[in-house]
Parts: sequence; C-alpha cells; structure tokens
Amino acid sequence: MESVSIVRHVNPVLTIAPTKIMRNAVLRHRLVIISAFLFFLGLAVRLLLVSLDPDTPKALVFRQLDYRNGLGGMDEPVRIAISLATTGRYADAYGAATGPTAHCAPLHPLLLSVLVRFLGTGKAGAWATEIATSMASSLAFALLPVLAVAARLKPITGVLAGIAGTLLPINFGYQTAGGFFDAAFTAAALVGLCILMCRIWARATYAMREGAVLGAATGVGSLLNPVVLPVVAAWVIAIAVEHRQFARRVLVFCGACAACYIVPVMPWAIRNLRALGSPIFTRSNFWLEMQVSNNGMLTADMQRNLSMWQWALVHPSLCFIENSRVIQLRAIQRRRVKQLGEVAYMRSKREQAMAWISSHKREFLVLTAQRFRLFWLPRMTRPLQTLSEALLTILGLAGLVLLFQQRARSAWLFAGIFIAYPAVYYLLQASPRYRLPVEPFLFLLAANVFWTFAVKLRMRLGKARWIDHVEVVS
Repeated sequence: MESVSIVRHVNPVLTIAPTKIMRNAVLRHRLVIISAFLFFLGLAVRLLLVSLDPDTPKALVFRQLDYRNGLGGMDEPVRIAISLATTGRYADAYGAATGPTAHCAPLHPLLLSVLVRFLGTGKAGAWATEIATSMASSLAFALLPVLAVAARLKPITGVLAGIAGTLLPINFGYQTAGGFFDAAFTAAALVGLCILMCRIWARATYAMREGAVLGAATGVGSLLNPVVLPVVAAWVIAIAVEHRQFARRVLVFCGACAACYIVPVMPWAIRNLRALGSPIFTRSNFWLEMQVSNNGMLTADMQRNLSMWQWALVHPSLCFIENSRVIQLRAIQRRRVKQLGEVAYMRSKREQAMAWISSHKREFLVLTAQRFRLFWLPRMTRPLQTLSEALLTILGLAGLVLLFQQRARSAWLFAGIFIAYPAVYYLLQASPRYRLPVEPFLFLLAANVFWTFAVKLRMRLGKARWIDHVEVVS
C-alpha cells in the first residue's frame, strides 16, 4: 500500500504507533522536544498566574494567616525547613522548641531548607518556593506525552492531555503554593514512577535489575510522600497475578524491589530511631491526621475544619482563625508534644482515633463516604473550578473504562493508581491538594476519550484516513 504523508495536517510523531517511537531515536528526540515545550509553557502560565494573584505571599507564611505570637502562620514543612537552615536540626514542626520530628517525609522540607538558607523567608524565599512548585507541577503535565508512549497509547493523547493540563491549571493554588505542600512534587514523582512501571510492564521480563530500579525509585518517592507505596504495591500485585505461571521470576523481581526500597529509606529510619526512639521509615503523623479527621467535632472537609475553633482542640499546628482562645488551646497541644515526645503523642492520637471509630461506626462510615465524594468531586474555591474538577473526574474514569474495552494492558496500571492512591485519603479529611497527584492521569485518560471519539466521528464522516488510518513516510 502506498504511504500517505499527513505532515500538513498532524505532526507525524503524534499519530504513529508508540512502539515505533520507542525504536526510533529521531522520533524519541521529537517527543522530548514536545515535552520540553510543554514544561516551559506550563511554567510560564503558572508564574504569570502567581504574579497576578493578589494572595501570592510576600513571605513564607500561610496565605490565610498573619504570623503572630510564634504559633500560627507557618505550616509544618516551612517550620522544619527554617529549623534545618538555622540550626541544622530536623525539628520544631509545630512551633519553637517542640523538638525532633518526623511529621513530614524529609525530601520536601530539605528542598525548602536550601531555598531558605540562600534566599531567606521573605519575598525572595516565597517566590523561590512558588517557582519550584510550579516547576514540579509543570513537569508532571509535560511528561504526559512520554507516559502515553510508555503506556502504548496514541502519542497525541499525551500531547492533548499535556496541553490541557498546562493551560488549564484547575487546581492552581496547590500547583504553585510552594512553601506548604508537597502535592505537586508527588504528582511529578508518581508520573515518573508510572512511566518506569509501564516500560517494565511492556517488556514483561521482570529481571532482577528492573526490580532493583523500581524499588530504589519507590524508596526515594516515599521520602517525598509515602502514598506512592500502596500504588507500587498494587502494580506489583497486578504483575504477580498476570504472570503467576512465572512465579519464580516474579518472586525474584519482587524481592529485588523490596530490598532496594530499603536502601534509600534506611538512613532516615536510623535517624528517627536515634532522634525519636522509633525507626519511622516515612513520616509519623498518620494517627494525628486520623484523630483530627475522626472525632465528632470536625467535618470531612479540611478547608472548613481549618476555619473552626475546634481544630485547636486536636491539632498543635496552624488554623485559619487566630484569637486568644485558639492560641491557648493550640499551646496546650504543643505542650503535650514536648512533654510526651512526638512518638508517644502520636500513640495517644491513635488510641483516641480508634476509640472514637469503634464507638461511632455509623458516623465514621458517613464521614468516609463524604470524603470519598470530596476526593473525586472536590469543592473548590470557585464554582467553575468545582465544575471543571467534576468533569475531569467523569471523563478520566470514562477513559479508564475505555482502556479496558480496548484491552490495553496499561489499563491495570492506571486502575492501580485510582484504587490504591486515594484509599488512605478516604480515612482523612478531604482537601483538593490530596487529589492533585492523580490529576495528570485523569487528564491523560480524558484525552484518550476525546481522541477515540474524534476518530470515530471522522470515520463516520468518511475522513478516517486524515486522522488514524495513515502510513507515515519514513
């Protein structure tokens, strides 16, 4: 059959088979150029919006607070970063002299501490953190064309998803709020891990070396946010089920993955054993968040909870309201942290959370259902954002169903993300920032829906050759 060129309609790299791109160095180079363009475009869009945002902080303080009395204003990662930059101690997550901590996984505060050390906590430091976070969120969407090829999807779906995510930062606040949240960095890390896993899944050799690389990458990712662990665990389970006839090979792969996961996290665990008396491998605050989220006083929505004075009854850190009553109540929690030590304080929170859940099973189930809804249909600042997030969820999940209908092997990897990643957040108060790391995948699968139906529409119009049924001149 005579080849037909479509250069004048669509860039050839966008419509040819993903396997051809993987084998062709020139096409891979073009894909890298496209991703680089999307990265810089996304960064420019986000920094423009940051510069126009009247709420952009003039210093490293929480946007909705004035930093007063040494108690409020800064979130835990910023306090830890300042402690690292000024004293060299990973400490004081809840305020001055609250002691050594593992409240946050170490990588994000370490990055902030470098910026604080060189640029301070004023306007320059605030802008530096906004830029760093904007770079991370831009990278997450810029990698979508690479992910599409690795997942054996049409490259154009990745490009469309990258363009949409780049130009439509729906979850804008958490894509740029540099000093306070690791969500954008987690999104980039999760996309990178998914690209790695897609390539391992496609080769299906499951060599020891591949398991070692995946384990080490997972360990580094968990030092940013431990939520990557259940996702990778879901992928490994999918491998074990699909290739159970090669049990020995898969077992060696999983063993190498587990062994190499330990390598990057062990120094952090040893530090925590020495400083806190417990070998914490990721972070210590899970039971604090569980008790804050399940107590009969607060709601399923974190934004609403932060505006309630009852927050200070259960959490030693920031709150959206500041008055003498709130300051006094939070000071009580901070004294408990100092008196008990962080590990014992978290154990007391575990006892309180489990006691309330066991005696209020119905209320716990209602809160869990509300958190499930708020994760997938978040309540945003503006109605248009809320509507956009809902539409993204619907299209993204429809795209997952479509992948299964198309018998795409990568469907199980995306399903693993959507099942494993949000599971822990159904137990904790909901926030749009928890959802941010899955949004690049929702954009990608939504783009797959759009492109698939565009192809069908063109076929019905008798113009399928223009879009999909084309041979590219080599």
